[in-house]
Amino acid sequence: MGMHLEPPVVLIVDDHEDSLAMYAFGLLAMGFQPVIASTAEDAFSRACQIHPDIVVTDVTLPGLSGLDLTRQLRQDARTRDLRIVVLTAHAGAAMKQQADAAGCDRFVVKPCMPDAWPSPCARYWPVVR
Repeated sequence: MGMHLEPPVVLIVDDHEDSLAMYAFGLLAMGFQPVIASTAEDAFSRACQIHPDIVVTDVTLPGLSGLDLTRQLRQDARTRDLRIVVLTAHAGAAMKQQADAAGCDRFVVKPCMPDAWPSPCARYWPVVR
């Protein structure tokens, strides 16, 4: 019998339904298991419940921002070791510094498809290709 590998779980956080659908579809096609959330509060709750392999969050969200979510995830013992990718349309150096200070692992300027996301996501590509 061959070993069965579970697909990596990616929690995607974005308040735009079109973006969520695009990312979820792209991740499914690549062999990932996407889980979606449209607010930081919902994302934090889901992260505590499902312990995803990666959290990918937009910066601009209703209520708490993606940077607030990143800080919250880093401060909680249940989620502090999660890999976090911050996506944003704000490409400036100041935003990258804010994202780094919040504790993100990678900073990605959108628009982009999941196959363009850099490590830590890339470490999973050999599993699913």
